[in-house]
Amino acid sequence: MKENSIPWWMRIKVHFLLFGIAMSILPLFFLGYLGFTSVRQNLQMDIYEQNFDQVSVLAREIQDAIATIENSLTFTKTTTVQALTGSDEASRQLILETLLQKEPSLKELKVYDANFRSIAQINRQASAPPNSSTNAPEPILSSERLSPISDLYFSQEGQPEIRLTVTIQDPMDGKFLGHLQGTIELTTMINRYFNFHLDEGKYVFLVDRSGTLIGQTDSDLHFHEEDLRQAPAVQSFMAGELFSTGSEYKNYAGVNVIGAFASMDTLNWGVFIEQPAHEANKPIFELALRLIMIAVLIMVLVMIISISFGLKVVHPIENLESQVRRIIQTGDLESHIPIESWDEIGRLVKSFNQLLNSLDQKNENLKNEKELLTTVVDGVGAGMVLLDSERKILWWNAKFAQWFGQQFAHLPCEQVIAGQGTEGILLENGRTISVFLHEERRHFRQMYYELSPDNPENAAYLLLLDDVTQEVEMEARMIETDKMAAIGLLASGVAHEINNPLAVVAAYSEDLLERLDEEDSGPSQEEIKLGFDTVLEQIVRCKQITDGLLGFARKRDSGSDLIDLGIASAQTLGLLEHKAKQKHLHIQFHSENSLFVLGNENEWQQVVLNLVTNALDASSEGKAIDVRGYREGNTIQFIIQDYGEGIPQDHLKKALDPFFTTKSPGQGTGLGLYVSYGIIVKMHGEMALESTEGQGTKVKISLPFHEAGEQSS
Repeated sequence: MKENSIPWWMRIKVHFLLFGIAMSILPLFFLGYLGFTSVRQNLQMDIYEQNFDQVSVLAREIQDAIATIENSLTFTKTTTVQALTGSDEASRQLILETLLQKEPSLKELKVYDANFRSIAQINRQASAPPNSSTNAPEPILSSERLSPISDLYFSQEGQPEIRLTVTIQDPMDGKFLGHLQGTIELTTMINRYFNFHLDEGKYVFLVDRSGTLIGQTDSDLHFHEEDLRQAPAVQSFMAGELFSTGSEYKNYAGVNVIGAFASMDTLNWGVFIEQPAHEANKPIFELALRLIMIAVLIMVLVMIISISFGLKVVHPIENLESQVRRIIQTGDLESHIPIESWDEIGRLVKSFNQLLNSLDQKNENLKNEKELLTTVVDGVGAGMVLLDSERKILWWNAKFAQWFGQQFAHLPCEQVIAGQGTEGILLENGRTISVFLHEERRHFRQMYYELSPDNPENAAYLLLLDDVTQEVEMEARMIETDKMAAIGLLASGVAHEINNPLAVVAAYSEDLLERLDEEDSGPSQEEIKLGFDTVLEQIVRCKQITDGLLGFARKRDSGSDLIDLGIASAQTLGLLEHKAKQKHLHIQFHSENSLFVLGNENEWQQVVLNLVTNALDASSEGKAIDVRGYREGNTIQFIIQDYGEGIPQDHLKKALDPFFTTKSPGQGTGLGLYVSYGIIVKMHGEMALESTEGQGTKVKISLPFHEAGEQSS
């Protein structure tokens, strides 16, 4: 793809075209859908109503036809009734022939007297013998079996028929004279009413409650009478429903049809009408086709308008694009784009020219700020390094290059620093590391900062290395000064502790020498051995005292090791026994086993010495000092509590400041708490002071427990 070309689907003119088409199609589609749905529903309702009206009319007409025949068979004149049941055969025959001519649906007439005996019979087919036209048994009339309308049956020709029986009574006195029974040929009667114009595909049929087909306009129904019974509408009628205004279902041939039915109350029959759904929905399909044609015409018109409007709008935009590309290629921010019109696009060009002026000014400012930032970064006293997610070096400043060299791009930071003799690097904020640079030990405090991932260099961390060599050396000298001061305070007590065993040694030595000079009775071998054992025991005691003092005073490496707080604290408290005895104080020490921490044992002993010494100085005679060490989860708690004078609240805030002391001149340097706090922070712990004036002071130290020491033990 060329640099100045864009895909066709991203062009504004295409967007205008698509927008125009979408804005024409979507509303049209929505409105057309609503209108089509409404019209479709109305048309379907009209189809349902038309079908139901037709079957309702047919049902009423068939019922009316049966009622008309029943009325024709009922005589109201006395002479006619007497002639029909009298002995005059000619008169009776004339009346029956007249009835057959009047009602074309009547196939046969029979007259019964009051005793239910047949006295006359006439058939429309004069040559046919009586009852030869029906396969139904000869009806036997009686008072128990009398019914106005008989059940449906079929003749030998397969035509459906029913018998209609009416009572013959004298109109004058209501005397019962007999019955007149007529056989109705249903096919003839029904065809008179089914022969009306039906829409395309429509057919009508008549069934009784058992589903038996009585009449139809579709001759194929004769061959599918059993399938006809399975139709949902027929099933509903057989289940007792009286009518259905319309529904869609599959007919006997599996074709979707729209059907309706109405029942006849007197005959218990149902008239059904069905029409294939595709024939019934033809008006709906024609409407949909017209709507689609209108939509296509509108879409074409809108497309033409959209293309014309898009070309008119896009031309100045394309011109603006070409001018912008020229500026990008040349980098000339001082050039301007000519304004061709004063419409929105013209104002856009004007705003773009103003933007060019602003960018030119900001570009100059950025250059100046970059030069200033470069000067600051290169001149700052700290080393700065950008690292990726794998802690490989991406960028460094001049100070870092001055310390570690120049060529280490994409190298792991640990490897670069370790190549200069690093003793150990822990990736923790605030951790001070020791490095040999140019045959000289240097101390750096490292700080890591996570960066947002969307920076151009893909840097994940910013590492700052601050040279704290002077600060670390000053702290070491301060700790050493505090240690020497503590040793000076311990000197008198240690000398007294040594003096006691030396006095015992001198006494035993003098006694043995005097007894050896005696001539009469010198010391026995056992007495000499006992004396030397005592002397040796006291000498060992002196050695332990001096070893403890020398171990505390010895200058050790500043590195960190695993130490057991209980053992180290017990050794330190032994140096303070004499001072506690002098003030008649009792130090109560309780510590759990295996309290391992990472730190410097000599520095920890200095912390214990400083804090317990302060407690001894603040306590009056006869009091006790509690020293406890125990584990609490992953933390070790070390508590030193006295019950002395306490610290006033105004002094408590200054207690950790260097050179702050409330002791008399010569009694303290004011560095004890300050140095102790610094050592605890160096061990990644916390130290808190709680004091109530007149009740005593509690120093609570929390240090992280080191599990490796517990496993090794």
